[in-house]
Amino acid sequence: MKVIRRGREHPDLAVTAVNIVRTSDVPPVLLVHGMGGDHTSWKRVIRTLGGAGRSVIAVDLRGHGRSQHAERYALDDFAGDLSAVLDELAVPRVDVVAHSLGAHSALRMAMAQPERVRRMVLEEPPPMPENDDDLAERIVPAFTGLGDRFRGIRALVTNPLPYVRYDRALPDEVAGQFDRTECEWWTRLSGLTAPAVVVSGGDRSFLPPRHLRRVAQALPNGEFVTIDSSHSVHRDRPTEFDQVLHRHLNS
Repeated sequence: MKVIRRGREHPDLAVTAVNIVRTSDVPPVLLVHGMGGDHTSWKRVIRTLGGAGRSVIAVDLRGHGRSQHAERYALDDFAGDLSAVLDELAVPRVDVVAHSLGAHSALRMAMAQPERVRRMVLEEPPPMPENDDDLAERIVPAFTGLGDRFRGIRALVTNPLPYVRYDRALPDEVAGQFDRTECEWWTRLSGLTAPAVVVSGGDRSFLPPRHLRRVAQALPNGEFVTIDSSHSVHRDRPTEFDQVLHRHLNS
């Protein structure tokens, strides 16, 4: 694991980089976890991608894992952190596989620097509210349903460190940013031409599939896939998730 030192104004970030090859036509895969997780949530995916010969970069978001806690958790700051990681590793372009808050952050990075992203697999990315009806639904990455919580407890027993390490101030600050409409976020999706597949966990996830379908439809080269499971599709339906991942990244 590498720790990227960033000075007093930005938190240090922990990164796991595996077999980085910068001269290949196939870019590394950037893995970005969801709220309350860290890079270890991708252990199985890292092994699978490594077995297929892919370079992998797995980051701990600010306030998570071995990355430092931060004074603030603005959504654009998460995106900026991802760009900073790629800059530090001298990686000009990546494929992205990201979950929940990580998927939202990766989308914001791609909005700011679309040339850095070749392909995207976006698992349950929470969209910004577009209107008052969206606000009323409280589509926030910190909220999960009962089934997700039960499965999360099993994951916690297996690997408690992500929960122990993450900043408890983070969920409320992130959730507060979803308490306003942001139509511009939806407009900026139309500028992302990288092929992207949006993966929904279906009706058992707290994120209504219809909102994720809207995200896929707003992307010029977007595809929508449902894998009936939960908010954490890669954890609870690994075989089906891998099939989508490999099909999309190898297209």
